[in-house]
Order: sequence, then structure tokens, then C-alpha cells
Amino acid sequence: MKRFVIFTDLDGTLLEADGTLSPALEPVLDRLRAQGIPVVPVTSKTRVELLDWVARLDSGGTGAFENGAGLLDGAAVEILPRAVPVVDLREALIEASRAAEMPLVTLSDMTDDEIAERTGLARPSISRARAREYDLPFLPLGGELSPRFVNALSGGGHLRLSRGDRFFHLSGDHGKEDAVRRILDRHGAAATTIGLGDAPNDSGFLARMDVAVIIPRENGPDASLRERVPLARVAPEPAGAGWAAAVARLIEERAA
Repeated sequence: MKRFVIFTDLDGTLLEADGTLSPALEPVLDRLRAQGIPVVPVTSKTRVELLDWVARLDSGGTGAFENGAGLLDGAAVEILPRAVPVVDLREALIEASRAAEMPLVTLSDMTDDEIAERTGLARPSISRARAREYDLPFLPLGGELSPRFVNALSGGGHLRLSRGDRFFHLSGDHGKEDAVRRILDRHGAAATTIGLGDAPNDSGFLARMDVAVIIPRENGPDASLRERVPLARVAPEPAGAGWAAAVARLIEERAA
């Protein structure tokens, strides 16, 4: 029987709104550890944030940060070739904002109070969330991206806009799927893959999973994500409780 590997988004998927683990997860995570099934985080979080989670999860020290810009593999760090430094992303974002006359605010422009209000993060976690290297979260002040803004950014062909759980993201032309492909090439080509996510920027890696699970929000699953991954299952509840229920069911199916 092929072994399983679980790839999971963190914010809005494995984690609660305040960035913590639901108590409902602990029995399921214990079962996965006992069966030797790794849980590999694939996240828009920063490298320093990811370090905390690979230590807490049975990932074998492996994970992907900043929407596939880089990988952790034990003590080694690999930056993917298409990653763009955040200073260049910021310059491109400001130029497009001015050209399109679309005001916006980046995560680095926000105060700690604003970040805490929008993300639910505890104060000690905010400095780690600010440590962006290759992915720039931002919010348009009008709520949505204007076509002029999208066109202004798409001309070079080396940048990518994506939408996460709370923010839009500007990065190099890479995604979580690129990091997952790299991880599987190294460690798990023969594994049966399970992927869990909740936002449009999870669609690329979910689409290449053997089993994909969409974690819904309070008002249901993201419509864009369902459209992009039509064969995905939908967990019965949001966040950690839904993650736990979906994975527990998959474990039972495997044992049957």
C-alpha cells in the first residue's frame, strides 16, 4: 500500500482565525504521527513563521513558505528560481497602484494594531508575519482589484497576483504547486497525496493532489476555489474542526 503525505495550507485551513490549533485536531494529529503520515505545511506565511509550524507538526522538517517562493528541507533552505525579492515587488506594486489610481495598503504599511485586527494574530507573532522576503500581502482600499491595476502588473510576465485567506498577494511567477512538486520529486513520488486548503491561492497545489479537500469558511466554501478544483471534497466545518473531520474520514477509508 502506498504511504500517504498530507499537504496543508495553514491560515483558514489547519489554523483557527487567531492562528492557534483547535483542540479537535489533537487526536487526529496523534493518529497521523502514530501511522507515520507526515503533515507538510504549504503556506503564504513567512520563513520564520513556517519554522515554528514544521517544529510542531510531523512534517519531517519540510514545508513551503511565501506561496511557494521557498522550501525548508531539514536545515536546508531553497529559494525557487522565479522568486522575486520583496523590495522589487513593492516597487512594482506602487507603480501599478499609481498608474491605475487604485490606492492600497501593504502588510508592511500597517500598524501592529491594524494587523492584529485583520488577522487575529497575537502581538508576539506579528513581527514574524512582517518578515516578508518574496511575497507581499496587500489590500486594495476599495476592496477589489481594478482591471487597470491587474493589467499594469501583468505586462512583465514575471509576477503573479493571487488571493489568500485574508490578503491579496504579489509574488514572482510561482505558486504553492511549484513547491509541492519539488518536495514530491525529492521525498514522495510514490506517495498518495492529500491536500487541504481554503483559498484561491491553494488551487494550484490542490489540483495536483490524489485527494483534495476544500475547507469552507463560515458562509461556505470559496466559490472560485470550487470552480478551479471541481473534484475536491468539501469538509463539513470550517478551520481545524473541518480539517480534523475530513482527515479522520480519509484515515478510516484507508483502513477499510
